[in-house]
Amino acid sequence: MIGAALVALPGLMPFYASWRQAQLAQAAAPWRAGRQLPHASAASATAPSLPASPQPGTGQVAAYLRIPKIDVAATVLQGTSDALLASAPGHEPQSVMPGMSGTSVIVAHNLTFFRNIDLLRPGDTIIAGTAQGVFTYKVGRTMVVPAGTALPNTSWPSLDLVACYPLNALYYTQDRFVVEAALISASPARAASVARLHATVPQFAAALPSDLAAQPLWLSDTGYDVGSATFSGGPSLHITASGASWSLVAQSIRMFAATVKALAIPAPAPLAGFAPSPVVTGLSGAGPWTVEPQAPLDIAVQLSASGQPIAVTVESATARIAGHNGTTSQPYAITLAVRQGVLYLVRVNAG
Repeated sequence: MIGAALVALPGLMPFYASWRQAQLAQAAAPWRAGRQLPHASAASATAPSLPASPQPGTGQVAAYLRIPKIDVAATVLQGTSDALLASAPGHEPQSVMPGMSGTSVIVAHNLTFFRNIDLLRPGDTIIAGTAQGVFTYKVGRTMVVPAGTALPNTSWPSLDLVACYPLNALYYTQDRFVVEAALISASPARAASVARLHATVPQFAAALPSDLAAQPLWLSDTGYDVGSATFSGGPSLHITASGASWSLVAQSIRMFAATVKALAIPAPAPLAGFAPSPVVTGLSGAGPWTVEPQAPLDIAVQLSASGQPIAVTVESATARIAGHNGTTSQPYAITLAVRQGVLYLVRVNAG
């Protein structure tokens, strides 16, 4: 049986750091006694394991991961803290390294690298490269289990991928999606072959006015509730498999908070600092306005035919909006255009 952090990892982004500490404490709760599950990959294991190898230090590169079916190519870091999972999948230190006898566990946030692991089917391959070799695994099964369910530690070389479930949720979830796989081939370490698995994570930026850019606008600063992230248009594998969706969502929420902050400033045109000047609809009378989201923020990403993000909408279905003309309860949303990795505010809509 492997330690509690495997299936009980928090499903929150690093900028949630100060948000709902009680939920994070619950996520780190011990294993439920007697809930060990049988592993599906025993019959699939066909490759011998390698001798045990030392674990890398926390934050160091543990492996390189490739999942051809869902376009994942990522560096795996040692550890599963929110700070580490912000930029890469993490290898659970309580589990063996890939290629060794036992269950090696790699976790990632559902919004990023493992957003599409529910597309994996029995027989699909997963490749992990370490300093000891390049290891190919075959998927045995996938399943959804409650947080805190014990993962089995097999006697043969196996690999489990774990993410919070539902896979489109931005909030703390009560379930985990698990992919079980067994080692089917291993080759000695070759620097070139391992290096080919390495990939960098694209980052996005927000085009904020200078007076707002330095202000605390991340989710942990605002305390907003969050709902789900959806992708439409072109294939979403390109952005989610690279981990770029993490940065995209973080900056989108930051832009949402920036508009709320700007509208509270007594000025004839409080959003004029955004370039180009956005279209504003639904705000009647003169400002300033106080906008307080009453419903979770949902994020909708529109993709091009090639899978690149071209527009993002961040919406609270119900917001309390107060101005000189009184207080109303109505939706509040912003629309962002994405050009060359930068998010630009193009519309603010209240109503």
